[in-house]
Amino acid sequence: MTLLPLWFKGLTPELQKRAETTLGETSHAKAKALVDFRRLINEQPDIYSRLDEVFLLRFLRTKKYDVQKAFKIYCNYYHFQSKQRGKFTGFKPSDMKKVIEMNNILYMPYRVPPGSHVAIFRMGAFDVTKATAQDMIATVFMIGEMILDTEATQVCGGIIIIDAEGNCLPERLRAIHFVHEPFPYHAIYKLMQPLLKKKIKERLHFHGNNMSSLHKYVPKDFLPEELGGNMGPFNNKEFADYFFSQETFIDRINKYGQCRHTQFLPFGQFWQLLVYQVFLPYHQDAYYVHAVPVVKIITLKITHNPQFFTEIPDI
Repeated sequence: MTLLPLWFKGLTPELQKRAETTLGETSHAKAKALVDFRRLINEQPDIYSRLDEVFLLRFLRTKKYDVQKAFKIYCNYYHFQSKQRGKFTGFKPSDMKKVIEMNNILYMPYRVPPGSHVAIFRMGAFDVTKATAQDMIATVFMIGEMILDTEATQVCGGIIIIDAEGNCLPERLRAIHFVHEPFPYHAIYKLMQPLLKKKIKERLHFHGNNMSSLHKYVPKDFLPEELGGNMGPFNNKEFADYFFSQETFIDRINKYGQCRHTQFLPFGQFWQLLVYQVFLPYHQDAYYVHAVPVVKIITLKITHNPQFFTEIPDI
C-alpha cells in the first residue's frame, strides 16, 4: 500500500473520484462554482481576499459546492480573522516557537486512507509557565491555514486525537477521538449530548486507556507508540521543521482581511479624517480617528487592495 504524505499537493485519481462521489465535484461543476464564487467576492469591496483556486475550494468543498453557503462561511472566516487579529490570528510561525517546542502537537507524516490527516494534541504536555492557552489556540489556527491548503484534507477531512493524560478553520472533521480522558470528560459529555447534532455525536469517540478501541478507527501504522502505534515515539521535529518553513506563506496571508469602515460625518461641515495607529503590546493595536474641519474636498476611492488609495481630483 502506497502511503499518502501529509503535505501532498493536489489530488490523486482516487481522491478525485472520492470528491466526485461525496462532494458532487466535476470539472464543469467546479469551474462554474469558482466563477460564481469569485463574482460574489468581487461584490464585497470591504474584503481584501485570496482568490486562488485552492483557497476558494476550501469553502466550496466543505459545503459540497453550494456557493451561497460557501460564501457565508467565507465571510465568517474573514470576519473572524479581522476581529481576532492579535488574539488568535495575525501571528507568524516564529511567534509560536514556544508552543511547538513543547512537543505537544503532532500531525502524523502520512494520511489514513483514503486521505484524512491525523492530528494529535497532548493536553498534558502543555506547559502553562511557557505559553498561554491563547498561544495554543493561535498555533492551532495557524496550522489550520497550512493544512487547509492541502486538497486531500479539503476532500477527506481530518482525524483529531486528544490525549488528556496528565491533566477544537472551515474543515471537514471526520472524527475526534479522546484517549486517557479523566472521568469529568464523560460527565460533561453526558450533559452536552442532548444538545449535540446527530452527526457530531457520531464523530466523537472516547477510548480511555483502551488503545485497541482507538485502533479500530486509526490503524497502528499511523500512530506513535505512546498510542500503541508503530510510528515510533511521539516526536514532532519533522512537523515542526515544516511549520517553521511556512513563515513567508503565513506572513503573506496575514495581509488579507476585512477592511475597517468609517461612518458618515454630520452634515453642515466638510471634514478631514486623521487616523492615528498606536502600537500596543501583544499586537493589540489601537486606532484613533479625529475629524478636522477643512475647506478642500478630497474624494478617496478605495481599490480592491485596501492598502492603496487613489485621490480623485476635484471637478
